[in-house]
Amino acid sequence: MAFRFVRVLTRRGFNTSAVRANLKEELLAEEKHATGTMKTWKLISGIVAVPALILCTYNAYVCEVEHHTHPRPEFVPYSHLRIRNKTFPWGDGNHSLFHNDHANALPEGYSDGDDHEH
Repeated sequence: MAFRFVRVLTRRGFNTSAVRANLKEELLAEEKHATGTMKTWKLISGIVAVPALILCTYNAYVCEVEHHTHPRPEFVPYSHLRIRNKTFPWGDGNHSLFHNDHANALPEGYSDGDDHEH
C-alpha cells in the first residue's frame, strides 16, 4: 500500500505534460514580445538613426569645406620653434615623419613655396 502511494506521487512528480504546456505558453509569449521589440527597434533605426547619420555627415562636410577656405598662416621665424639639434633619421633629415608641405613649416619657412590660399 505504501509502495503504491509512493509510486503515484512519483508519477505525478515526473509528469512533464503540464510543464510542457506551460513552457510552450512561455515560448509563444516570448516570441510575441521579441517580434514587437524588433519592430520597435526597426522604427527607431529608421526614424532616428538614419536621419541623425545624414545630419552628421552634412555637418562634417560643411565644416570641412569651411576649414579649407581658410588661408595658411603666414610664416614667422620664431627662435623657439622648429629647433633641429640633430637631423631626423629619414629622408633629408629636415622633414618630420608625417610632414605635410602645406601645414608644417621647416626652419626656413614653408617648403612648397605656396604662400597664398589653396
